[in-house]
Amino acid sequence: MTTADLDRVAARIVADVVRAATASPGSGGYDWWKVLFALYPNAKPTHAKRDRDPDRLHEQVSALFVADGDAADLLPCAFCGAPSGAVWAKSTLPMFDSPRALNTLPPDLGGWPVCRACRLAMWALPYGAWVTAGSATVLTCDDGEVERAFVARNVLRSARARQAGFQDLPAGAGPEAVAVRMLREHAQDHLAATTLWMFKNDNQEPWLRVMSTRTGVARFLQRMSADRACADGWNDLRRVLVRRDASGAVTTSGTTAAARTLFDFELVPGDRLLRELRNRSTDPDKVPTRTLWRWRALFSLYMEVMYEVTTKPLEPAAHLLARWIAAESSRGRFNEYRQAAGSAYPLHKLLMTAHARLLLDGAETPEMSPGVAAVLPELIADGPKGWRLRAQLYFEVATQLNRLGVAIGKESADDDPADDAPTRFDDPLSDDSDEDA
Repeated sequence: MTTADLDRVAARIVADVVRAATASPGSGGYDWWKVLFALYPNAKPTHAKRDRDPDRLHEQVSALFVADGDAADLLPCAFCGAPSGAVWAKSTLPMFDSPRALNTLPPDLGGWPVCRACRLAMWALPYGAWVTAGSATVLTCDDGEVERAFVARNVLRSARARQAGFQDLPAGAGPEAVAVRMLREHAQDHLAATTLWMFKNDNQEPWLRVMSTRTGVARFLQRMSADRACADGWNDLRRVLVRRDASGAVTTSGTTAAARTLFDFELVPGDRLLRELRNRSTDPDKVPTRTLWRWRALFSLYMEVMYEVTTKPLEPAAHLLARWIAAESSRGRFNEYRQAAGSAYPLHKLLMTAHARLLLDGAETPEMSPGVAAVLPELIADGPKGWRLRAQLYFEVATQLNRLGVAIGKESADDDPADDAPTRFDDPLSDDSDEDA
């Protein structure tokens, strides 16, 4: 960027900061001041005792972005190494220490050297971040196109916030939904991982929350959008995850809540999507049969893309359990299986019981036993791998039961198999109008 470019950026930032700092409460400009306060709480334009005169405030804010000059005593910028004539600390740098934390600052300095370009970048952060009145979220990705698309979308959103305030923005929307859309539409590398960095710098202690997708999520999203059953399963999940307050207003959109299942918190076990699908299918009487089929397709696609695991090895065990359940009181036996499905030892015991019962009844076939024995060690294994396979087996058993004529899942008008109308992958930035269904 040229000096003229930096001058234009500085003029825009200064004008927006002064407008926000002198805006009346309740206006869009005042909402932008809340964003600035959350990031730079002790800076002159955000402080509670700030000057309310626009001219004097304009002079104070402009001083933050003056050129570095050519003095011999300039220090290298802490971020890019360019000569810097200013030292900044917590009041003007997000997530940084105050001058009182001398043990973490450069020796004999009351802040970090920051050149003009980096100073402008720091205050330009909320323009391209997903902002709320109290936090900002930025994205890093292995694919630069995803980063650029995320920033471009947020630039438009922040402009709306500055003009009209947050009340005109979609209720309950979140950065996860934007990241999911950008991954699906712009990731050229199917192994592009994405990380969201959500932070807030208040007057006490700053905090940082980090969430990441796994490599392969972009490929999963693109394949999901091309598969009708998976796309419909995703939309079913969106509808059940929407959250409303007592008045019925949306507090968390289903689009955002579904997108969050693809992100893992640092040091927290992943597979949030698989756990959400499995937990919501535990009681099939509350899930329409068609939804159960769709979630089975979504679960299987995730397992195939993320772990290269297909449903083929599970078919003998699923067939055995389904035959055993359908042989007598289907409701009682299915409930017995539901109780054992998630735990290794109870499931192992039930498989042996079902195998023995079918043998005694003459319903077991010789080719079933080797298949069950081959997958059994993985099914009863400890850890997340065993849990994932047991959860996948649950969906396969439910599918086999429906093929045998045993109804699993509640009846719904949506269960008409003749409904073959084309579907689309819903835009993660939609207004959630379909979530009333």
